[in-house]
Amino acid sequence: MQPADLENHFAAWHDEDLIRALKIEYRDYEQAYLDSITSELTRRKIDPAVFIDQVSVSYNAGEPESCTIAQALTKPGEDFPLWHALSLTHYFGSTLVVQRDIHAWLVNVYQDQAYTFSFFIAEYPSLLDLVRSFLSLEAWDHFADERYDLESWQPLLHTRSVRYVQKIAQALADEKILCTIQTPVFTNDKGGRLAILVPDRTLAATTMNEVEDQILELYAQASEALAANALGRELEIYAKLAEYGLNNPAVFYNLGNALAESGRYPEAASAFVEAASLSLSELDSQVRFQPRNDSGGLSALFGKIGSLIAGLGSDETESADQPRAIPDHVEDIEMQLVRLREQLPQDLQILHGLASIAAIFNNPPRALDLYQEILELAPEDEVALSYLAERETR
Repeated sequence: MQPADLENHFAAWHDEDLIRALKIEYRDYEQAYLDSITSELTRRKIDPAVFIDQVSVSYNAGEPESCTIAQALTKPGEDFPLWHALSLTHYFGSTLVVQRDIHAWLVNVYQDQAYTFSFFIAEYPSLLDLVRSFLSLEAWDHFADERYDLESWQPLLHTRSVRYVQKIAQALADEKILCTIQTPVFTNDKGGRLAILVPDRTLAATTMNEVEDQILELYAQASEALAANALGRELEIYAKLAEYGLNNPAVFYNLGNALAESGRYPEAASAFVEAASLSLSELDSQVRFQPRNDSGGLSALFGKIGSLIAGLGSDETESADQPRAIPDHVEDIEMQLVRLREQLPQDLQILHGLASIAAIFNNPPRALDLYQEILELAPEDEVALSYLAERETR
């Protein structure tokens, strides 16, 4: 077309329409017509690369952030947290959700907010090339060698324990069994549990059972060590059990006992507080524990993008509103922490553990005294300040 013809032909086309045709719908047109679109954009002095350099990124509960493509490429770093999700949306609204698994990156593809398929990318540089191509509206399909529909994958395990999930996922990877871990972003699990998904549950269950057999063997060895009064051996075994990240208060209670008998009081306090945390968090979501840097918690995960596995139900049968009895062993944990406090009177984790137990036992004066002691040692302690502020509003 001549320049005048181009102007007349494309008079009703907005700039965005031209770029959509050139970048998204190009398969619908012959090359000569695409060349005409390019000429019209040139006539309008519009650079498509500059026009589409407005993308959106969302990570860990934050609001979507507008940025350039270059800025978006800095978001999925090599130290990106395991299983957290980062959504990257290009100018015309399609989205990639990337997640770092143990040995690869999982990429979930959404077209107009609808999930379409997933695939894995092994190398970080390849992931960056994919993201750059996707956001720049360039061809990227060649990155998806093998595509998977995660909606057809089967749940293998639900748990809040990041460490236990990591153990199982590593065991599956060692056996070359595909898996991915879905956080509550995808499962919408109100208990904050992670779910391991696998293509074939039968094969994966065999590997998981082998890990569980190792745990059962360690339990048996711990009982033998206790019967033989072999404190060092018992301590070694419970330390191994703790490494599995089991949500079992008894493991950490017994570890705490062994550490206390060995005179390792700070470590014993950590174990007892972990035992209390596991016990009390099942009862009351408002129980406050001092945040731990290594908890790998999921509290920061961002809002649901689109459920991949809406049918993945919780295995918890109790209503969230149904009161649950406080386990007897919580009193034992409290007693152990009181004893340790004699050795470590200013230990914040002990004070936090005792304060939380007082709160769950509905003993506000005791909890208040403990949180005030915490503030004397750490005036900026957020948990203690929050508790006192809430008490003042009642």
